[in-house]
Amino acid sequence: MNTSKLAKVRSVAVLVLAALLLEATTAFQYISTRRAITAQIKEMAQQDLTSANRTFEIKEITEAVIAGALPEVERLVALGQDDSLHKVLQHLIAITPEIVGIDFAYRVGEDGVRNGYFTFRDDETNKIKDTVIGFDYTERTWYREGLQGNGFWSEPYMSRYYVALMSTYSRPVRDSHGRTVAVIGADLPMRELSAMAVQLYDNQQRSLMMVIVLQVLGLLVLGFIIYRSIVSARKLNKVSAEKELMNRELGIANRIQTAMLPPPMPANEFVDVVGSQVPAKQVGGDFYDYFIRDGKLFFNIGDVCGKGIPAALVMSMTQAVFRTVASKENDPALIVRDMNAIASRGNTTGMFATLFVGVMDLATGVLSYSNAGHEKPIIVTGRKMRYLDAVANIPIGIDEDKEYKDQETTIAPGDMILLYTDGLTEAMNVGEELFGLTRVEAAICGNVEECTDGENVEGKNAEKCELCAFEGAQQLLDTMSHAVSEFVNGAEQSDDLTMLVIKYKG
Repeated sequence: MNTSKLAKVRSVAVLVLAALLLEATTAFQYISTRRAITAQIKEMAQQDLTSANRTFEIKEITEAVIAGALPEVERLVALGQDDSLHKVLQHLIAITPEIVGIDFAYRVGEDGVRNGYFTFRDDETNKIKDTVIGFDYTERTWYREGLQGNGFWSEPYMSRYYVALMSTYSRPVRDSHGRTVAVIGADLPMRELSAMAVQLYDNQQRSLMMVIVLQVLGLLVLGFIIYRSIVSARKLNKVSAEKELMNRELGIANRIQTAMLPPPMPANEFVDVVGSQVPAKQVGGDFYDYFIRDGKLFFNIGDVCGKGIPAALVMSMTQAVFRTVASKENDPALIVRDMNAIASRGNTTGMFATLFVGVMDLATGVLSYSNAGHEKPIIVTGRKMRYLDAVANIPIGIDEDKEYKDQETTIAPGDMILLYTDGLTEAMNVGEELFGLTRVEAAICGNVEECTDGENVEGKNAEKCELCAFEGAQQLLDTMSHAVSEFVNGAEQSDDLTMLVIKYKG
């Protein structure tokens, strides 16, 4: 009996010891692996820098060569001198060792006829040769994108003529009237990329050996891990208390941020305005504001990148700046310009905000507006809708010298403007589906296929859109909020959700 008990004790002791050894080895493996990866990242970063500098240099050479030869190429194409054109392309490859081949593809017309050839340096003989392009080059990005712009680098691809990765720089060839008649492309091999892959593999092998050695030494840190566990346990109560204090402070910040939103607008004969804001966290980066001055309604809506306290601080600053600038300025483009200058100046965090600013003349319904990277507002007439034509522009806080322009439209009496942040269209349900514009349109119109386009609602079956119009701005806001809530169905909110509805009474 005593022997049996002793055997059990020994078995338990062996299991405990094995568990301790496993924990120690695993913990130290983590530490050693992290250090090895850090060293490897530093080494690769230096290699990446060297490779990036070399790649940038080669790309500059290629772009300069093609740009310098383009006038002569366009002249020879205009004269129909294909033989001379071949010689020019061969000369470019001869004087530029970085370029291994040049594609020349004439634009495919309605007849579908393809005419293109490839001038290249033969790997074995090092001679420069010509061949007809034997594949459908219209499917290649270097051709499609080359027709559109003034310089395009394709993604790396496997060449049909070399067993290597290639990247092609292409540019359009134009005639004397500025029409694109062909595309010229220079092929560069991605040799540096292949060398980096080999080096990465070698580094991984060396790191693996180091990890194996470090695992053997894992037992030495067992005491340290136990000590840190005890210390962490003692700090748990302190951390919990600090977290509770932080939650209370965030609650206060939420009430302050809510108080910064404009109060409900008193009833008047010209306009009805309502808004809502639901932050994803206790504080958020969405904002909106409105006020009436000199017979005009000034309003804005915006979305600061990110969430939480940093976004809330930028939001508070932006909201205050809008009030200050719009109290003196009537031009929405100038309001956005001044807000952008203040948001960009000294911006070391890289945070920015999308913004839409509008100024509506309450007597005429004329709406002047300026957009800075925000979602297009929706104009609702009855139960039909259209998107406001708003130039995208860039958000504020990126380029201090950016100039913004005004746009103008007229809002008819009874029409409503729905403004929103991307938290509306990007609201997700438990299946990670997005709410999307299609559901926004369905909530407004009731029948998306017939009602989403203001020009198409007069077509066949337009009677499907003849639903009861929204009685006021609050009803439209409630309808949209209910649609989103029903779709999300209790899933965790992923982004701040803000909406602003303006009904022009006329």
